[in-house]
Amino acid sequence: MRLVFLLCGLLLITPAAYAEDDGETAVPEAIYLALNPQFTVNLLGDKHYLRTTIQLQLADQETKSAIEANDPAIRHALIVVLSNNHVDDISSADDLNALRIKVAKSLNKTLKKHAKIEGITDVFFTDFVSQ
Repeated sequence: MRLVFLLCGLLLITPAAYAEDDGETAVPEAIYLALNPQFTVNLLGDKHYLRTTIQLQLADQETKSAIEANDPAIRHALIVVLSNNHVDDISSADDLNALRIKVAKSLNKTLKKHAKIEGITDVFFTDFVSQ
């Protein structure tokens, strides 16, 4: 009789153990923040410009509040990073990826200075025109 209870118990526990260890982890909900209005900056060189729309992926709501509270500093940091490029420096997919990384680092540095936090996990160019 004990053997029957033991086998039934094992049968009930085993699927639950597999259900917990299915290899999937809970993914936190992404927080996005659109920076409006879009950015238009002069590029280095002769008569070139960049117009872009940017969305940020954030680690938490605290970062979102810090960005909104420090909007002028964030926008200034973005303008400095974006305008410090030649049109040829932002023409390929690899160049854009490098620019995304540079922007994220610059914005996290700005947040660290003004709000004592970092929380920008990614940068997305949702519109990007250079000429």
